[in-house]
Amino acid sequence: MKIRLRSGILSLALGAILTCGSVWAEDRDPGTSIPGQSDAQKDIQITDTSMGLVRNAGRISVVYFTLRNNGENAHLVTSVSSPSCRTLVGHHSDQESTEGTLNLFTHLSLPAKTTLVFPHGGYHLLCLDTDSNLAPGKAATFTFSFLGGSSKTVSIPMGNSQPVE
Repeated sequence: MKIRLRSGILSLALGAILTCGSVWAEDRDPGTSIPGQSDAQKDIQITDTSMGLVRNAGRISVVYFTLRNNGENAHLVTSVSSPSCRTLVGHHSDQESTEGTLNLFTHLSLPAKTTLVFPHGGYHLLCLDTDSNLAPGKAATFTFSFLGGSSKTVSIPMGNSQPVE
C-alpha cells in the first residue's frame, strides 16, 4: 500500500511539474523590464580615447578609453563593435587572457555615478585584424551597446604604434 501511495504521489507531482512548465519558461525581455535602461547612452560619456597598432604584431590595435556613467541607474555594456575591426576582445596587459577577459565588454557593469578607466597597462580592447586602410591620423568608429537597446558611437583616431602589450 505504501509503495502504491508513494508512486501515486510521485506521478501526481511529476504531472503537475510538467503542466506548469510554461509558467516557469515565461518569455521576458530584460531590456524593457529593468527601469532606467532604455536611454543608457544619455548617461554614458566615453572620453580619453586612443588607438594604436601594436608594434611587431601585424594588424592588431590597442584601444584605450574612459567610461563615465553620470546617471542614477547602473548600466550594462553588452557589446562593443567597429567596422574597422574584424574582432574586438578584452585584454589586460599584465594578466593571462581568459574567456572572462576576452568577453569583458559583453557584460560590463557601469555603476551609477562611476568612472571606469581602461588605460595603458590595464584592461583595454584589442582590435584584431585592423582595417588596413586605418593609418595614423585616420579615425575608426566604435559603437558601445547597452542593456535596453541603446548605443553610443564614438570616433577614435589612430595614433602611432604602441609597444607590445
